[in-house]
Amino acid sequence: MKSLWQEWQDAASDENRWKDRQERGLLKAEHIQDFVLRLWFEEELDVSIYELDFRPLFVDENPGGIFAALRDQKRFELVSGDYTLNWLNPDTGTYDETAIDIAPECIRFFCERYGKLLKAASSTEVVPA
Repeated sequence: MKSLWQEWQDAASDENRWKDRQERGLLKAEHIQDFVLRLWFEEELDVSIYELDFRPLFVDENPGGIFAALRDQKRFELVSGDYTLNWLNPDTGTYDETAIDIAPECIRFFCERYGKLLKAASSTEVVPA
């Protein structure tokens, strides 16, 4: 069975998945409880909102490296969303070498597969007059 992170790696390396696709990014991230975040994604003229439990990604699978710091509940709670999902330096509140960020494409991938959709974006198709 593939790990969740391996699923993402496979999706990320599939060029067809990204052809003609533009990620608008993450507008906001809010800590809900434990390792659960509510995430607002920018859509064309709207937003989609998900809740995602990151415990399987950071605790159960333990990807290590820079993500090891996010196994600490207190550090995990210091999340923000500003195009990417961010955890700034917990001591200074700045974006420096100890900051952690994850691309919006990666977060959206996990939300679509494993998250709970709270609000879907309305149709943004523009019909010519």
